[in-house]
Amino acid sequence: MEFSFKEIAALMVKRFLLISVCTFSGLFLFLLVSSFIVQPSYTASVQLYVNPNDKEATTATLSELDYAQKVVTTYINFLKTKVFYKQVADRSRLEYTPEEIRNMTNIYAVNNTEIFQVSVTSHSPDDSYQLVRVMQEVAPRLIKSIKDTAEISVVDPVVLPTSPSEPNILLNALIGGFLGFIISVAASFIWEIIDVNVKNQEDLTKKYSMPVLGNIPSFDEISRERTAVKRIMAKLQKSEQQKTDRPIDENTKFLVTEAYKAFRTNLRFSLRKEGCKKIIVSSPVPEDGKSTTSTNIAITIAQTNSRVLVLDCDLRKGRLHNFFGIKSSPGISDCLSGMIDVEETIYSTSHDNLYVMPMGSIPPNPTELMASKQMEDLIQKLEKEYDYIIMDTPPVNVVSDSLSLVKLVDGVVLVVREGMTSHPNIEGALTKYKFAETNLLGFVLNGVAHNSGKSYKSRYYYYNAGNNDD
Repeated sequence: MEFSFKEIAALMVKRFLLISVCTFSGLFLFLLVSSFIVQPSYTASVQLYVNPNDKEATTATLSELDYAQKVVTTYINFLKTKVFYKQVADRSRLEYTPEEIRNMTNIYAVNNTEIFQVSVTSHSPDDSYQLVRVMQEVAPRLIKSIKDTAEISVVDPVVLPTSPSEPNILLNALIGGFLGFIISVAASFIWEIIDVNVKNQEDLTKKYSMPVLGNIPSFDEISRERTAVKRIMAKLQKSEQQKTDRPIDENTKFLVTEAYKAFRTNLRFSLRKEGCKKIIVSSPVPEDGKSTTSTNIAITIAQTNSRVLVLDCDLRKGRLHNFFGIKSSPGISDCLSGMIDVEETIYSTSHDNLYVMPMGSIPPNPTELMASKQMEDLIQKLEKEYDYIIMDTPPVNVVSDSLSLVKLVDGVVLVVREGMTSHPNIEGALTKYKFAETNLLGFVLNGVAHNSGKSYKSRYYYYNAGNNDD
């Protein structure tokens, strides 16, 4: 999966909190460990000069310099023997074995010169100092005992270390912060790749050859980015659904009402026909907000002086009666069963030109009722009285009721929820509708985070500016 620069920037903004928390957590964790957990180490050093012992030469040729450097390498190898470390252990009288002293010691030539350095690192500054001080005395004697012409002199004598050489607290903290940043960014990209849920409108339009008729912002004040944690909290806390899915009224935020008006306009352009326009509103799975969408688009259309009837065709778990504060029965199921006349199942609402037919009594055979001749006759009768019929049907991936109605309507609107509806569920729903030769009008993307609704915000500021000028 390839990411454009724009997508990378958007992802970094989207996961800014995660990246920030991980970066600072790594920084403070490494700072804490380096400051209080890792035992500090102290390094003492001495620098020794090797005289090539060529007293007659007044100038140094290149070959002579090479010779001197080879002498330095030879002397260093003398000091890496067991004999040297045993003498150091014996003379220092510290509780270290020759092998332990070897592991604590580092001997190397300084920048390919005739100087070499002997360093010892331990957790005690005194021990490091004592060991190097002994080496400073033992090294020239040992080398001279092997090669009597050798001349070794101390260039930079050992001093007692006053500050630890390790750990480098600042460097470790920066490394921790960098690792936290890298891990969080990598995790963000991995999650973005494996996350199969709808991310935004662009995600929908990229994957499917269907328009997005409406982008409906969430109703609550908090901008919902729909991270994994928020999706889990949404399932655990059912009250969130009640806060974000409700009928629009005079107190509804401007962004939301304008979003439904834009949806209404797009829907009208999608249905260029005379007479009653019949629309199914469904969703792939529950909790995508189809009932809320059915209710609010019906309210919005009714505001244009069109007579609108909303049918609750979810005969199992219909919710429309709750939105309008009416009884659930008598309703559609009672009418289709021949138990009551159509007129007695239609309720007026507080909104002009808007009427509702609730689900009715829960029948034993809801799928059969939706596919019955009585349902077809009911729609034919109702379309003579109304300009729009909005049919709220069950999720198509759960039951097939809406598939029985597709031949009776002019089109289907599929409602999905940002950050919650998965692409496999959408693909399953589209497959079912296409197999039934459905006129799919487009998507409605529900629960859009406010911070991604830039077009709505622009209209909002323009609207307010216009009012201020009047």
